[in-house]
Amino acid sequence: IFECKGRELQPECSICCYNYDNVFKAPKQLECTHTFCLECLSRLMVVSQAGDDTTGNRGRLSCPFCRHLTTLPEEGPPALANSGEVLGKLPEHQQQVESVYLEGEKLCYNSSRHSADLGASDSPTAFCVCVDIGASKAVAAPTQTRPRTHGALGRMADWKRMVLFIVLMVLLVVIVLWPLQCVFSTGNMRCMRQRVDSDPTTVTTTVAFNPFTRPPRMTE
Repeated sequence: IFECKGRELQPECSICCYNYDNVFKAPKQLECTHTFCLECLSRLMVVSQAGDDTTGNRGRLSCPFCRHLTTLPEEGPPALANSGEVLGKLPEHQQQVESVYLEGEKLCYNSSRHSADLGASDSPTAFCVCVDIGASKAVAAPTQTRPRTHGALGRMADWKRMVLFIVLMVLLVVIVLWPLQCVFSTGNMRCMRQRVDSDPTTVTTTVAFNPFTRPPRMTE
């Protein structure tokens, strides 16, 4: 899960796969010696605090790799030890970790504090940047309920559906099943055997033959 690929020139956090820096992505080391960026550890802290009442691990952070518990300082993840090994692999201007602090559920960096530490509190370029580390709360989409139909309208709708179903079944029998039955029984699609009608103008006369009678005389 924590495998990052594609960027090997600069060390990166195994959770978010972003390169380490000296501010929000500062490399922080847990008691188990596993290292992650400050922002990811702060987010894990917020998530873990939601279950502190049931797990009994309040004030401690579980390592995403080995599950070893690290006791957090009062200042939170920003006060954890920095990984000197990772910092040594960063560019020279990022090897000094800046002062970052927690303010509620925000991770903040105030450049004026850093300038004050250097003796330049009135720096015109002072600014403050904060990152929200609060646990994301999924907002449930409103459930669309189908309005219920009451009384005569409801019964009429049921009646229409029943009539439609019956009509569809009749069409299925007439259009599909009946022609198939005709083909198998009569060999054609007309469902009728061809009949040879006799000529109504033809009259057939039957004469009984008696050997003891004389045949009629033919007159000219």
